[in-house]
Amino acid sequence: MWNRTRTMATAVAVAIIAAACTSTASTPTTTRGSILPPTTTGRTVNAVLASNALVPFDACEPFLDHIIPHALEQVGPYGLDGYGTPWMWRGGFAIDDVAATTAAPALEGDRGGGAGSAPTYSGTNLQEVGVDEPDLVKTDGERIVALAEGRLVVVDVTGDAPKMAGSLRLDEIYATDMFLSGDRVLLMASAWSTVYPVFEGDVAYNPGYNSPTLQLIEVSIADGDPEIVRTMSIDGQYISARMVDETVRLVMTSGPVGFAWQFPEGSGLKAERAAIDANKELIRNSTAENWIPYVLVMDADGDVVDEGTLFDCDRANHPKEYSGLNMLSVATIDLESGLDVVDATGVLATGDTVYASTTSLYVATQQWRFWGPAQAGESDELPDGVTTDIHQFDISDPTRATYVASGQIDGYLLNQFAMSEFGGRLRTASTTSPSWWGGGGFETESLVTVLEPRNGELVEVGRVDGLGETERIFSVRFVEDVAYVVTFRQTDPLYTVDLSDPTNPEVVGELKILGYSAYLHPLGDGLILGVGQDATKQGRVQGSQVSVFDVSDPAEPVRVAKLTLDEGSSSSVEWDHRAFLYWAETGLAVMPVQQWNWDDGKDDVWVGALAVTIDDGDIHSDQRIIHPGGQSDDGNWDWRAQILRSVVVDDAIYTISAKGVQKSNLDSLNEEAWLEF
Repeated sequence: MWNRTRTMATAVAVAIIAAACTSTASTPTTTRGSILPPTTTGRTVNAVLASNALVPFDACEPFLDHIIPHALEQVGPYGLDGYGTPWMWRGGFAIDDVAATTAAPALEGDRGGGAGSAPTYSGTNLQEVGVDEPDLVKTDGERIVALAEGRLVVVDVTGDAPKMAGSLRLDEIYATDMFLSGDRVLLMASAWSTVYPVFEGDVAYNPGYNSPTLQLIEVSIADGDPEIVRTMSIDGQYISARMVDETVRLVMTSGPVGFAWQFPEGSGLKAERAAIDANKELIRNSTAENWIPYVLVMDADGDVVDEGTLFDCDRANHPKEYSGLNMLSVATIDLESGLDVVDATGVLATGDTVYASTTSLYVATQQWRFWGPAQAGESDELPDGVTTDIHQFDISDPTRATYVASGQIDGYLLNQFAMSEFGGRLRTASTTSPSWWGGGGFETESLVTVLEPRNGELVEVGRVDGLGETERIFSVRFVEDVAYVVTFRQTDPLYTVDLSDPTNPEVVGELKILGYSAYLHPLGDGLILGVGQDATKQGRVQGSQVSVFDVSDPAEPVRVAKLTLDEGSSSSVEWDHRAFLYWAETGLAVMPVQQWNWDDGKDDVWVGALAVTIDDGDIHSDQRIIHPGGQSDDGNWDWRAQILRSVVVDDAIYTISAKGVQKSNLDSLNEEAWLEF
């Protein structure tokens, strides 16, 4: 049997034993329900279900009747392949070499400025106004809260110089996401439960595996010094989260848990068949807590105060077309009252891309068809294409997320910016074939699709395709009824797509330039800023590039300004929009930059931030902000000096790295103070 060591914020060990609901006589009855209060259970089922709509369960019996037969078809001699199935170690490993690991998933809107002396400050760079996104740095204009080198640090910025108010070491987890609400901080991280193999000599006959665990930590910063109030551990993996007012919607995915799989006792078909039979019996006897995420809630002392499944069976759904054994969960947390899950629901499907408006949450996942044989070179048949499934949830009620509709589009989504809700419809931008399929034989184009919810289905009501043939999308931004889509292979076409008639989207403009923009940011007055890379005519990237586009006439987009850094430079804004800051009052745009130059045998490095001022569509000035140790001509630089985020508070800009926080004058950008963490 396995010794299972779970890595938690409070190092609490747990066995997944309790049950969630009533079952059939042939299945063990369950004794423990979900962590939700009784008033949140139950549902009203829509009698009309469209072809892509989810099918709800009304009790545990139909839930298990649905999932168990599918699991029986997939189980093998080592458990469920692809769902936490263990792997073999062979060679001179010792137990100490197989250590538990931790992992975590990889600022529009100005705030403040009210009456009296309230500070004016910038917030996280958001896709949608009013929908906060988690980040590693947050501010309320008086404090900057940051995650740095395994600590949560709170910095007082009310004086002439930033001052450390307190810090909290986060042992055994690696958190990179958080929300700030009043004096509460909600941290989100992913850890891993490690199951160790059993060795005989240098051979691990019994396999071992890792199982992801989502960690939620409520921290109070009321007295400056951070203090843990409550911790929640959930079997599964964190995807993303959004917050509207004080309500957080947490999206996660989980696989089957709690199975003590039987493995072949020796080699040969007979041993494997015996293991399969034993594992099938485990699945036949499974209960809801094997398939629905299990939750532990702990107080500040690490004592368990509540436990159970995240939700009951009657809050689970499944697509009409079988989509696997993973559970995609959406949990609603009332942050005003602390780490309190007031509602949760789940779908037997996967998900990896999250977008939200103030009233709807969308979770998308790509589906690949005929992919395996072509990838392995075992078949000349090319993949039939990629489709993306999208599930919509109504989040207008702050106490509940309600499933609305599901749909499917052709192609894959680059990121969250490839989705946008406008006028009650969802617009998407997708590419038919991902870059990782390689170039041989794959025809690629991009398209913009408009979906509308109707009777449980997201129905396609409009589409335009043929964008960037042989290329793929590198960035996209929807601004009201216009989509701006950048595709790239050798040159950068910027397409403008008119969506004023959602049933008849139309490409009205195209601009071809060298390089590409990986992030697009609307500046207002018909201007858009792009951050990406310059490139040669052959598509070879040349260094970070900042471009300003005039799109006031969608039929004639034009680049009116450009700034290119030296070859070897890049910005994290290209893959993380939260690293970008735009302060409209002064036209200041700030982005982290890393630049390496190996010309003439020199190891010339600088890491920091590039600050540019944009006025009337022109880039008037550019300056570097560099933390101590962030520049070197001999390779002796400090990686901790990489600037991660920038925020504005009143007349100062604060840049934050893992090393510390620097205060600079907002107008001159001259350094005024430095605080090392």
